[in-house]
This record gives sequence, structure tokens and C-alpha cells, in this order.
Amino acid sequence: MKAGRFREDLIYRLNVIEVTMPPLREHRGDTVSLAEHFLQQFAGREKKPIAGFTSAVVEAIERHRWPGNVRELRNAIERAVLLCRCERIDMGDLPPSVLAAPSSAVALGQDVPIDALEAEHIRRVLAASSSLEEAAQTLGIDPSTLYRKRKRYGL
Repeated sequence: MKAGRFREDLIYRLNVIEVTMPPLREHRGDTVSLAEHFLQQFAGREKKPIAGFTSAVVEAIERHRWPGNVRELRNAIERAVLLCRCERIDMGDLPPSVLAAPSSAVALGQDVPIDALEAEHIRRVLAASSSLEEAAQTLGIDPSTLYRKRKRYGL
């Protein structure tokens, strides 16, 4: 839709039954369990005797927001298994994106245009909402207005 090759109104024609999958960042407790599952899977496939994660890695996995959701987590663990030379996955085995502390592109009080603040707020509300209607309701605007703002900001 962002590239303009798919009409957004078709979503509503195709979306007869909506299946909502909450983002991984909303399941902090499940992230490490899922990472351990991927570790067993990839360590078995690569025939590597990796016992688990260091405590620092567990903290990094819990802290990361996982914008790529399960696919990003899966790829990070697969990479870590391939790079691991010890019995536990260590920080050096993780991708740099997971090691970086979470940061916001725009924050209140920064010297930025109001449009940048609005775009960031809409982005966050969309990420936390299960549907466009819910996001529009949270923002206190009409869904058609949200559609135009998403188009304007490339969201």
C-alpha cells in the first residue's frame, strides 16, 4: 500500500474475517521462550551443542522492540547460532540492531516541526492498534482523515 501498488479500499473488501496478531513487543514474556525454541531448532540443524543464552543476551532480547516481529527474532537467533563459538549465545553473536538501545526518532521537546511529532504519534498509535478504525478512534479523528494523514506521512 505504501508504494501505491495496492488500493487500500480493497483491504476492506477482502477483510471479511479479521485475524489480529499482536506485535511481539506486547508479549515480553513469550519473546525469550520463542528465542529458546529457535535456538534449539537452529542448533539442532547446525549440529552445534549450544546450551542457551547468557543473561546479557536474555536482557537484550527482552529490551528490543522487535519491529520485524517473529521473523526478525528468528533471523537474529539463526545468525547467533551460526556465529556462536561457545556453549552459550553471547552479545557478540547478536545483530547490531538488537544490541542498540531502543530510541525514538522524535520526542517531545525536541527541536522538530509539528508534522514530525504528528507523524511519530500516528505511527505509534497505529503500531499499538489492532485496526485502522481503532487507531482513528484513539486519535479522535475520522478513519478517512487517518487515511489521508498516513498517505501524507508515508505510513
